[in-house]
Amino acid sequence: MAVACGDGFTTIVTEEGEAWACGNGENGQLGLGDNEHQLLPTHVTGSEVFGGEALVMMSAGLKHTAGVTKDGVLWSWGQRGFGQLGHGVRELR
Repeated sequence: MAVACGDGFTTIVTEEGEAWACGNGENGQLGLGDNEHQLLPTHVTGSEVFGGEALVMMSAGLKHTAGVTKDGVLWSWGQRGFGQLGHGVRELR
């Protein structure tokens, strides 16, 4: 299990590669598809999440999160007003 903490939020990767998140979600940094706060760890789900691959790690920034799958693919989400997600755009994702 791995835990990473950002500005008012926490992300968790389980031994099975599942992602969980809780806390401040105002910028989409929890990866739950909304901007809601979560008081309890909530499973990051969906068929398209991480291309269906297990995560090996997550890292939390101030208001954004990045995760790497077992195949080495980098995913990032949350606040990207300064290009910190590397997507080439500035909207929330």
